[in-house]
Amino acid sequence: MTFDRITRRQALWGLTASTGLGLTGCADIGDVMGREVAPSVRFAHGVASGDPRPDAVIIWTRVTTGESQTIPLVWQIATDEAFSDIVAQGEVSASVASDHTAKVDATGLIPGQTYFYRFLAEGAASPVGRTKTLPAAGLEQARFAVISCSNFPFGYFHVYREIAATEGLDAVIHLGDYIYEYGPDGYGGEVGKTLNREHQPPHELLTLADYRTRLAQYRTDPDLQAAHASAPFITIWDDHETANNSWMGGAQNHDTDTEGRWIVRRDAALRAYFEWMPLRDPEPGRSFHTLNRSYEYGDLVSLHLIETRLTGRSEQLSYKDDMVFDADGKPDVARFRAEVLGDENRSMLGARQELWLADELRASTAKGIKWQLLGNQIIMAKMNAPDFSHVFPPDIMESALKNRYVKRWIDDTKLGLPINTDGWDGYPAARERLYGAARAAEANLLVLAGDSHCMWGNDLHDDAGRLVGVEFGTSGVTSPSPYQYFGDDPRIPKLSEDTLTAKCPDVTYAEVAHNGFILLTLTKEEARAEYIGVSTVREKDYEVMPLADFTVTASQRGRLSGLIRR
Repeated sequence: MTFDRITRRQALWGLTASTGLGLTGCADIGDVMGREVAPSVRFAHGVASGDPRPDAVIIWTRVTTGESQTIPLVWQIATDEAFSDIVAQGEVSASVASDHTAKVDATGLIPGQTYFYRFLAEGAASPVGRTKTLPAAGLEQARFAVISCSNFPFGYFHVYREIAATEGLDAVIHLGDYIYEYGPDGYGGEVGKTLNREHQPPHELLTLADYRTRLAQYRTDPDLQAAHASAPFITIWDDHETANNSWMGGAQNHDTDTEGRWIVRRDAALRAYFEWMPLRDPEPGRSFHTLNRSYEYGDLVSLHLIETRLTGRSEQLSYKDDMVFDADGKPDVARFRAEVLGDENRSMLGARQELWLADELRASTAKGIKWQLLGNQIIMAKMNAPDFSHVFPPDIMESALKNRYVKRWIDDTKLGLPINTDGWDGYPAARERLYGAARAAEANLLVLAGDSHCMWGNDLHDDAGRLVGVEFGTSGVTSPSPYQYFGDDPRIPKLSEDTLTAKCPDVTYAEVAHNGFILLTLTKEEARAEYIGVSTVREKDYEVMPLADFTVTASQRGRLSGLIRR
């Protein structure tokens, strides 16, 4: 098919589109027109939108075809699901060079407007998606679903299904670990075998083809497709989109001796990510691995996404490899904390991104925007480890210590050092610089976090003990809580949660048992975070479980209140 033939068909498709296609499924244009047409392409991976602006949004699809040539498509945006009022349309192509994905930066739209979109090609129509542009001003409420950590083998994507069913979302904020890089014998592999959800390709990801195949597998999931079709996504990667515990110069799960140069793997992963995700490609001259950006929802909230993995992060510390010892060969915790962990040169964002964020926060408050929302991948609160060797009764401990990883972790907690050096706790000087920027801007700071596979409600304090902001941490879509490795005794979650909230001053709320998401609703008066869980991701039948509600009032900055624990 040539572009000329597409152009001649556009008007006809615009006229016949009033029948509507619905938000799910893939309709055949032949059916719409009352005649048989055998489409040579399918839209097996659905549609998606994201990266909204006041006058524009990215819309995305992928063509599934047995052909290797470029496939021309028509895209359409309408104000109604039936496409009786098409406000924008055009042509785009899906080629082998882009893995037959297609993205359109649809411009000329109205701020704060809900739109419907679809793609047409070779006699077939894609599912219809719903999207929304950023508002210009005067917004009374903004509503976001906040998610993280969707590991395909670990379970069913019930959380995505619930997000798709949530009405009134302005956007879905995905904080990273959208895919995982492991092979069938890696993290989650055994569960995947029992659920028939094993990773494809059947090995750890390394090449561009590998990352493309894995992304394609995730996007065949109907619940993930439904979530993408329901609202625009605003995304930032964490580590597993490349490799576990990645940093500026490598990753824990990358061996240069056997897997080659890190930068080659990194760039292959990021190219696939930009192909498959509904976000704008980097501007000319900007590196793929810098993804920090901001969104303004009128004068209500500015959302600032930071990149905490590949742009400026120093390598993670290890208590095994980096500990300082005294003359008797015992760990010198004070020296380690001061000289190693507290090293001023340890960076999370890099100097350029730190300056960018400080400028963005100042600009936001100068405009009178009520809330400054930080889209951040990892836990920011201070969590020095309580000594978990005294938390559980002997019968639980006896069983848990049979796992060598659990035993090593429990031994590390005896040091009273941070639980997780891969989070902001591993970069305290960098965190203090961020807190200083927030204070200087007089920001009404709300921090979002994923990565930990647990739910958190945290009051953030700087080193002087001053309140800086509030953190809402979400658990995983499917990735399990690390506290499950202590065993399946029903006492374990509550004992863990009570210990963490009692011993970690920043932690007001901890929930370590359920997968789920946060529904965040912002008004001029308050921010409300509803923690929503699902009863299981290992079975197809499940229940939705409201876990807790928090509010933060605009007049009482930086403190959680109004907790309702379910």
